[in-house]
Amino acid sequence: MGLSFLTPLLLAGAGLVAVPVILHLLMRRKPVPRVFPALRFLEQRVRSNRRRLRVTHLFLLLLRMAALVLLAVALARPTLRGAGFLADGEGPVAAVMVFDTAPRMELRQANRTRLEDAAGLARALFAKLPPASQVAVLDTGGGPVAFSPTVAAAAARVDRLVVGASAQTLPAAIQEGFRLLDGAPDLRHEMYVFTDCSQGAWEGRTAAELVAAHPDATVLWVDVGARAAQNFVLEGVDLSSERPTAGAALVVSAVTRRDGPDANRPVALELLGPDGRYARRAVKPTAWKEGAAGEVVFELAGLEPGVRQGRVVLEGSDDMDADNARYFTVEVGTPDKVLIAAPAPAADTGRFLLQAIAPPALAKAGKQRFEATLVDLGRLDATPWDDYSGMVLVDPSPLPARTLDLLWQWVAGGRGLVVWLGPGAADAERFNSEAARKLLGGSVARVWRSPGEGNYIAPSSLEHPILAPFRRVGDAVPWQDFPVERLWEFEPEDDEREAAVPVVAYRNGLPAILEHRVGQGTVVTVTTPVSQGAGDPDAWNMLATGFEPWPFVILANETLLHAIDTADDRNIVAGSAAVVHLGRRDIANAFVSVPGGDDFPAAVDQRRGTVTVTATQTPGNYRVRSGGEAAGVARGFSANLPAAALDARRLPDAALAAALGEGARIARDEGQLVRDVKLERVGAELSGWFIILAALVMAGDWIVANRFYASRDDAPTTDAATARPEPRLPGAPPPLPLAAATGGAGS
Repeated sequence: MGLSFLTPLLLAGAGLVAVPVILHLLMRRKPVPRVFPALRFLEQRVRSNRRRLRVTHLFLLLLRMAALVLLAVALARPTLRGAGFLADGEGPVAAVMVFDTAPRMELRQANRTRLEDAAGLARALFAKLPPASQVAVLDTGGGPVAFSPTVAAAAARVDRLVVGASAQTLPAAIQEGFRLLDGAPDLRHEMYVFTDCSQGAWEGRTAAELVAAHPDATVLWVDVGARAAQNFVLEGVDLSSERPTAGAALVVSAVTRRDGPDANRPVALELLGPDGRYARRAVKPTAWKEGAAGEVVFELAGLEPGVRQGRVVLEGSDDMDADNARYFTVEVGTPDKVLIAAPAPAADTGRFLLQAIAPPALAKAGKQRFEATLVDLGRLDATPWDDYSGMVLVDPSPLPARTLDLLWQWVAGGRGLVVWLGPGAADAERFNSEAARKLLGGSVARVWRSPGEGNYIAPSSLEHPILAPFRRVGDAVPWQDFPVERLWEFEPEDDEREAAVPVVAYRNGLPAILEHRVGQGTVVTVTTPVSQGAGDPDAWNMLATGFEPWPFVILANETLLHAIDTADDRNIVAGSAAVVHLGRRDIANAFVSVPGGDDFPAAVDQRRGTVTVTATQTPGNYRVRSGGEAAGVARGFSANLPAAALDARRLPDAALAAALGEGARIARDEGQLVRDVKLERVGAELSGWFIILAALVMAGDWIVANRFYASRDDAPTTDAATARPEPRLPGAPPPLPLAAATGGAGS
């Protein structure tokens, strides 16, 4: 049993009890001098009456003080919980409703989306909450985190919820809800989480620890997931290159998945035209297998130079529209000029990289990605660099500080540098000059030898852009067939702002590839070389000399392409910021066209010549324009929803129990929701009782005052010398005239 107040600040009104005290002190009657000194019995009656009046005044004072205290307590709204017949109703609660508004909540079943089902159950819940409850509505799309002014206002917010790119995960939204509940300590805490119990919402995440940390809160999971949905899913799209050269084919592959029975449904490829309309370039019949992933591959040729945008789209409709299209942006141009500097003779030490990034067959056909020039490392200072957008240093020896400083300035201007470390950096003390550490973002420590131990490049994930092409084959890359027996142990700088970041590691855990941002450019460091032939007994690895070393060819191209291609964010996740380089610093403003067709102005960073777009929540193709058609600039990027936001497959029961926590209570219909709500709360507000008591006390004050105070009509007369009449005492004789009392005026 406990007593609490909903508005405790109003208890300060009890301080008004001082008002009657002050009034009684100010209005005390003073004794009146008697003109009858011989009448002793009158003086005795006066003293007796004064004692009785003092008691009466004190009683009235206490009654008036009690009335004010009871009124103040009533206005503070005292609430009694958990005991007796007064606590058999529902008291107000602090309730937080958390909604998952990820795009997968658009999944339809029985012609209703998951979010519509959640809103319907929420409305039924609002009808069961006590009128004075505090209610907050949170969702994964972000927004205000506060209690609504009224229950009706919270219901209106539920009606305005829409699906979209998530600003936070569902567990993060639940954590925000618990923080809000902690700010309402005087009310019972309740939380209702509306979820589709899908893999996209919970796989790899859990809320069990959050719930266990708040045992005082009642948590009810409202399951609105679909049981038998039939859906065609385009999980993602992969590009052979984001910067294909003119004349080279662009390979676009879409990853597919079927939720439901086997079916056939075509998939189409469309390109966005200058008029803002999509033109179909290819259609492929596709067999979708239940629960199985597939792939649809398109090959585009004859793309004109410039920014080109398109989409892979499902023919027809299904139970969810959000996963029926995937968008992409590429920039078609001429091959980038690249300088390869290798130890003399460069023709031998640099041939593996030259053949990997600029194969003679592709160069002859005009389809090469890079236009490479091979020079001796000793002639690096004598070679002009301004015409090159990228550079590769193969097994460099310690370079002069002046050369390293010039390289730093060259990279900071927006170029790319790839360094393949090898035996040339034999003297670590000489190699680790201040200029070298500044350029590479770290230093070499020692050569790590692991002959015969099975060390090789072992990527833990394929999320980095350098490893993106390997996603098509996944775990099928035979890295173990290309062992690495020697490598440089590389130590990044202590200052994180100046340190290189490991991208890929070896099997022994040491960094294999590191990335370092220098100004507007990028330096990529590989800690083992590709400058030694297959017959060299001191060869450090077999990356380029193993049987069919196609992983090395991809790695050589992608490290260089990533180092060079630092200009734009062409393909991003919806909701993240996109930086677009206009290539000019004389442009004052630009306009961004969003997928819906609307345009809005965007500020241009004239120092860097870039536009940063943050309003990317809607998936689709975005275009950035400035100036006219002839002399203007046209760029663009694409935003796609993450695969987890579209994965509506239900979690298995065991995985769901682990995600929600042991003993989690789940409601799947309105009947279960009502039962859980009504069995969890008791309480009663006592304001009415205190108002009745205050009224009774005020009535008693009126009765006492009229009983003990005589009417003013019976007050005795006074002479000119007296300021106040003497009250007539019960049973006393009428007052004598002043002359009679003094024996006459002439006596």
